[in-house]
Amino acid sequence: MFGGLTKTSSRIALAAALGMTFWGYVATSTPVKAADLGGDCCADLEERVAELEATTVRKGNKKVSVTLSGWVIKSMNWWSGGGSSFAVGDKDYDLASRFAITGSATIAPGWSGGYNLTVTAPSTTFGILSTQQNEFDSANNALYGSTTGAINTLYSYIYLKSDKWGTLNWGHLSPASDNPAVLADISGTVIESNFVYFEGGTMLLSEPGNRYNATNLNFTACDSLIAPGADCFGTAQPAVRYDSPTWGGFRFETSYGTNNTIQSVIDEIVNNYPAGSGFGANLPATKDSHFWDIAAFYNNDWGNFKVSLAGAYTWMESNPINGAREDYWQVGGTLMHVPSGIGVYATGNWENVASANNCGNGCLENLGADTIAFQTPPNTNSWGIKPFIKRNWNPLGATVLYGEFAQYNDFYGRANVLGQANTLNFCLRPGGSGVCTITSSKAERWGLGVVQEIDAAAMHVFARWQHQTVDADVLDLGTNTKGGTNFNDWDLFQAGGIIFF
Repeated sequence: MFGGLTKTSSRIALAAALGMTFWGYVATSTPVKAADLGGDCCADLEERVAELEATTVRKGNKKVSVTLSGWVIKSMNWWSGGGSSFAVGDKDYDLASRFAITGSATIAPGWSGGYNLTVTAPSTTFGILSTQQNEFDSANNALYGSTTGAINTLYSYIYLKSDKWGTLNWGHLSPASDNPAVLADISGTVIESNFVYFEGGTMLLSEPGNRYNATNLNFTACDSLIAPGADCFGTAQPAVRYDSPTWGGFRFETSYGTNNTIQSVIDEIVNNYPAGSGFGANLPATKDSHFWDIAAFYNNDWGNFKVSLAGAYTWMESNPINGAREDYWQVGGTLMHVPSGIGVYATGNWENVASANNCGNGCLENLGADTIAFQTPPNTNSWGIKPFIKRNWNPLGATVLYGEFAQYNDFYGRANVLGQANTLNFCLRPGGSGVCTITSSKAERWGLGVVQEIDAAAMHVFARWQHQTVDADVLDLGTNTKGGTNFNDWDLFQAGGIIFF
């Protein structure tokens, strides 16, 4: 996302090389010429060269380059809704503080090979799984079993590249449909705020007289269980991916691999629960979870307008909830008027899950009588829009002001899997049967934010406010009556900074 900033390390390496060349010239000069430069010139120059060498990434050998890049991000967070209401921490998962070691080597004219090792290195994290009781729980902890301060491998792959024919990548990498619609946002605010629920996902919801009987994640999690909200295939996976060259602003990617990241967590849950009990029991194993996807991208300038468009399709062999096939479509795009800095980003996402052919192959019949009503999870859809203005109002760099609104429809599959409907006020009312199912849901979020770029330090500082609401329709299976929810709203104010290197 921020490849241009990696040129900094190249500039430092160049400066070091120039310093060494100059030092070689001085060392071979006659003593008289050296004396003409001053008595302590060489000691000072040696100190400068040592300083440059200390800030330069050293090559492992003379054939393969090494580049170190990444970012560090920290936020301060205040929120409403009981319990602890302040935390300082990283962003979560692939937005966390990270470093990447990348490089390449020339094989022949027009051909090269290379590698990417990207590691997330957050400390305490305020993120996807944070709650009022544990504000530092995170997706990285759940996915990798890490503890505070642990580091995790995000990407680890190698590639062969032809300038004419494209690039073949293989290893643990970002598949073609991982984030394309999200990254079509060129407002300069995609890390600070996007339509995935990086914050607030598992904050506990309450109804009057029935505190903390649900979580936001139960009404925003994709049926794929891979992400909350608008990025239902948004994780790195073991796969092979082909990237085409760019033709007239167009390019495409396609990949094939194993949907391993979430499935491996589910496998652990299955192994840790007795047969026929708990979330994860009888779910499909990793070996049944291949995927194929394809994504198309377009980036170009139309006169005074900058355009970024992306779309993708994902086929998943087995959905983690019911073992059936899943299809996922996503689109996103930005149109920005460059002279005025006014632009708008928008995205749409659609997730469809087929009926399982055999309930013995992953259907959740083990969770109770009400599961009969929802062995096939609901099809989900979401959309979001972010208008913005990006202008250089001060000498520090560009300032971005933005607003955002997004809606997430029928993301209640996880809630039904966990029997969440039975804990709602409507189901517990006098005369209620206590056996209920959710039939539809709507989550909304809107907010405002500002990002200030500081060019001299390759840095962003930001502040944002976000408001989240959740509503659902409930069916009492015992009395065949319908009702709804009355959850509290949730607000977040976040301020922080990112520095790129």
